[in-house]
Amino acid sequence: MAPPLSPETREATLARLPVERLDLLVIGGGITGAGIARDAALRGLSVALVERTDFAAGTSSRSSKLIHGGVRYLEQGDVALVRESAAERQVLRRLAPHLTAPLRMVMPTYGRTMHAKLAVGLWTFEKIASVPADERHAMWSRDEALRHEPTLDGSQLFGAAVFTEYLTDDARLVLATVKGAHAAGALCVNHVAVTALEPGATETVVRLHDALGGGTYRASARVVVNAAGPWVDEVRALAGAHGGTRLHLTKGIHLVVPHDRLPVRHAVVMQTRDRRSVFAVPRDDATYIGTTDTDHGPPVDHPEVSAEDAEYLLDAAHRCFTGRPLAPADVTGTWAGLRPLLHEEGKRPSEISRKDEIMVDAASGLVSIAGGKLTTYRRMAERVVDLVCARLHHRTPCRTDSVPLPGGERSPEDVARALPTLPPGAAERLVRLYGAEAQAIVARRDGEPVPGLPAVLRAEVVHNLEEELALTLEDLLERRTRLLLFDPHQGLDGLEAVASMAASRLGWTPARTAAEVDGYRALAASLRLAETGGRS
Repeated sequence: MAPPLSPETREATLARLPVERLDLLVIGGGITGAGIARDAALRGLSVALVERTDFAAGTSSRSSKLIHGGVRYLEQGDVALVRESAAERQVLRRLAPHLTAPLRMVMPTYGRTMHAKLAVGLWTFEKIASVPADERHAMWSRDEALRHEPTLDGSQLFGAAVFTEYLTDDARLVLATVKGAHAAGALCVNHVAVTALEPGATETVVRLHDALGGGTYRASARVVVNAAGPWVDEVRALAGAHGGTRLHLTKGIHLVVPHDRLPVRHAVVMQTRDRRSVFAVPRDDATYIGTTDTDHGPPVDHPEVSAEDAEYLLDAAHRCFTGRPLAPADVTGTWAGLRPLLHEEGKRPSEISRKDEIMVDAASGLVSIAGGKLTTYRRMAERVVDLVCARLHHRTPCRTDSVPLPGGERSPEDVARALPTLPPGAAERLVRLYGAEAQAIVARRDGEPVPGLPAVLRAEVVHNLEEELALTLEDLLERRTRLLLFDPHQGLDGLEAVASMAASRLGWTPARTAAEVDGYRALAASLRLAETGGRS
């Protein structure tokens, strides 16, 4: 059994990297890189995964948090992508049931023709995608739509189409995949940047820098895969790869409001003024609204949510729902992510294909993967590892469709029944984020809530620190516990208590602890819309 992903394990991994003979080194700890590392390790390759900041810190924690069946790709005529998306949705449901909760999507219709077209489209999708009987669509009349979703503006409403998607937690899905890679033998480290790639005849030397400890390291691998998301072109440049810019980055933003300000019962599809589809999704005590699709320049760690971006989504909500219009002051948080799409000349952001592409540089041997989407990450990884195995003359088949992700070994219902009585909201939250691991969490001694965070157990924070390589307050509060995005106060009410626990476990000095607290407060403030309606 692999040791837990603790700070000590990280130090041991950094010490092993220079002496380990690696078959594969993966650059980028988002969902694609994590999926590749897990697949390759399960096939018996010696694998390392290195991430410049934290696992899922970029695009993979800033998605719309939906596992799409592929309905939207039917309109584009991409039947192959529809089939792959629908099939992968069912695979993920088996591998990680706690991270794939069925969610009814309500798409209002505003005329008989629109209503009929959607009915035919959804029927066609379900035939292509082999949708289970209990997840098939329904067509609601106007009265049915208003009864099921009374927040809708009924003034021009004809009815609604209702179909099923899956709600996930993107960062937790990445972390489960990283932990699965680690359990299979991969060497996984975060906060370690690649500073140079030196291709050779039989292996590539990779220069590394530990962003937290300050040390420099050398690793070498027979194959290097670049899964750096928006930074794919930058990593290609490190290897001297030819071909110039291949990516077209687009930005998607989301706004979070208290659920009582937008009390939707289901996910609701809204139409923007330029006739794009966006949506409002209920989660816990919040509702989030997304997403935009606009051009973006070079990659940055924290893309801007502008006043224009926010107004675009708030206007869509105003068009769809009754009641007092949402205002910037109602927004308790935001997030923005960059989509690393393959450039297609002359196409608008929303028209660019979400297909993935594997690029192999003939001179350096670097394998790069870009494009794609969260739902099909496992198949993307499989295609990359198939290529790597062919290069290494390794013939073990892919196993990732049959090995559950950590936490996915039991159904959420079974796990919930086995938990003791916990503070209100704590059990449901633990099961949704950690699945079967929730039992081990509550078995720890620190069963009391974190001061200021009544639904968050101290044991959860201990688990993040001991077994999930949480090394900063941002790691803990944004990507492990998700408090930054979905707690009404962004986790700030328990910040000092969490900082004290982290400082004790990680050996922070008082100065380092103060810097972490100040940095997190600044990050939280930057994700709230100012009175002007945006942030910079």
